[in-house]
Amino acid sequence: MVVFALWLLVFSSASQTMILSPILPQIRTEIGIEAAVLGTLVSAYSLMVGIFAVISGPISDRIGRRRILLLGTGVMTLALFLHVFIADYVSFLVLRMLTGVAGGVLSGSAV
Repeated sequence: MVVFALWLLVFSSASQTMILSPILPQIRTEIGIEAAVLGTLVSAYSLMVGIFAVISGPISDRIGRRRILLLGTGVMTLALFLHVFIADYVSFLVLRMLTGVAGGVLSGSAV
């Protein structure tokens, strides 16, 4: 059961990378951003996951994986909920980065 829960955390974190792709045209029209800038919303998540996966591994070894997994899950839940309140490109980018931090923490400490 623990392995399944960890797999589910890693899967949900990894799925965030391309979850925006099908709705990028709609995001473009609703927020009013240029097509060339849309890719940064996808890459911001991936960049933060890469950075924080490396950082969170050693930290989870020191303070415990359970605490780090709970923190990452909480931050991911909060960040995904806050996507409802996105008003412009900057707020969207910041939330994608925060979601990436949580994804990196989950990936780095679950593996």
